[in-house]
Amino acid sequence: MKIVSKDLVNELKKNKLFYFLIFIIFILHLFTYPSIHHIGDELLYLNVGKEICQGSFSSFLGNAKILVHTPVYHTSLCLTSFIHNFNLETAELVTFSYLILMVLCWYFSIPKNSNFDRKNFVLLLFSNSLLWIYSLRVLTDVPLAFFLSLGMLHLYLYFEYKKKRNYYLSFIFLSLATLVKENALIYLPIFFLYILLKTPKNIKKIYLLLLPLLPYLIFILYQFSTGYKIFKIFILAFKSTTPADFSFIPYANLPVFIYMIGSFGIGILSIILVLKNMKKIKIDFRNFAVFFLVMYMFWEFLYDFIAFASIPRYHLTLIPFFSLIITESSKIDRKMKYLYYLTLVYTLITGFLISYYFHTETVEIWKFLGFLKRI
Repeated sequence: MKIVSKDLVNELKKNKLFYFLIFIIFILHLFTYPSIHHIGDELLYLNVGKEICQGSFSSFLGNAKILVHTPVYHTSLCLTSFIHNFNLETAELVTFSYLILMVLCWYFSIPKNSNFDRKNFVLLLFSNSLLWIYSLRVLTDVPLAFFLSLGMLHLYLYFEYKKKRNYYLSFIFLSLATLVKENALIYLPIFFLYILLKTPKNIKKIYLLLLPLLPYLIFILYQFSTGYKIFKIFILAFKSTTPADFSFIPYANLPVFIYMIGSFGIGILSIILVLKNMKKIKIDFRNFAVFFLVMYMFWEFLYDFIAFASIPRYHLTLIPFFSLIITESSKIDRKMKYLYYLTLVYTLITGFLISYYFHTETVEIWKFLGFLKRI
């Protein structure tokens, strides 16, 4: 015990600035809790969680009147009901817990021998404005980003370092991601393209991409057998087939890149400079940058041209990957280091201000700004 305590004390002394900053960011998060601005789906998801606690899975089976996503998030709302008692604003703690878990799991998932700066990365991730805002919503988007981003990270690490542990973790995270929301299926074409581009010899291992789908396939086959309208969810998902109308939201179909600029500000320059100077960076970072580029380009293509809408919360899974690229770019030269710190300050300020606005106001910011213009 003495040895463990001594090591812990030494760790705290060595990295006291890091832990101090993490604590400050955490306190700032608490200042913005709870959000009193709610989105329509929040109450729906909370009620589905309540139904599960009452022993009913009717929202996922048979002729359910309202189509909801797969049950992992709703089940977590049920399992934590002793904390929030299905109060909407208290239940925000469940989503916020997913954010905390994302930060912790990414920190411990990045290999120590990869020379990636895990501490600076975590600071940037934890202060990210988009994650901050939506971690105070009873929605599936942060839980999806948690499972999907970690699943994709570990699958990438498996193909990069051939460690079975990474594949087992990717299987768990990706399986759960598909049972949070169907959007998680995006990992499949991304990795198929990456394998074709980077390691075409591994195309024989394509079955490894399919295995995490088994729990999801079993679940939807059971749903289908009860008469659940599975295909309707996919009809709603695409521009060419959806009857959904998001025209009342002025930003509902902006390119993904616009949201990333809004989230990272000047930090986007870091990413552009990294991709421009690929030959000058270390091999492990270069390989990750190639994967990042494949993932981002496919993501941009899907949400700009195929998906029925493109709104900020649909892109939270990208945030850890953007954050890691920006963090690692700070090692290239002093100017890039300054860009990292400016990005950290920018996203911390914007995340706090927007979240604090929703802590005190129920009106969407874009509507509020329109009201100010009229007066």
